[in-house]
Amino acid sequence: MLGVRERQSVDQSADYFNKLPEISVSGHPDSILIADEDRDVLNQLSQSFALCAKQYNIYTAQTGRYALEVLKTSSVNILIAALNIPVMHDFELIDFAKYYYPATRIFVMSKEDPSTIKNRLDDLRICGYIRKPFRIEMIYSILRV
Repeated sequence: MLGVRERQSVDQSADYFNKLPEISVSGHPDSILIADEDRDVLNQLSQSFALCAKQYNIYTAQTGRYALEVLKTSSVNILIAALNIPVMHDFELIDFAKYYYPATRIFVMSKEDPSTIKNRLDDLRICGYIRKPFRIEMIYSILRV
């Protein structure tokens, strides 16, 4: 018959209704990019996030150039960036991320006293400042911001 399609049966088993689809609001899994020249910091943070934030893809970058590549090719929700990483200095990576990816939440890590760079941090409206050496509990709070 024209215009009439055969009705398809619906699986009404208990297993069918217990399967919940995985839904991502943005269409991409959430991602965290950690940029620091210190491999130990990268390892500690990526392992810690892997344990407490399993729904996130974790990326690490030891240079500004690699951090830019990750930003350009991945949907990064959270950027945790050290100042003065190789290839980019001071706030270059932060400026780039703020300009091209304004929805990305940015946290800055540094050994500097935050009062010395407070005006610059305020201008950028970053989400937070992490002073090195840090306690891992401080890092976990990033996920709650």
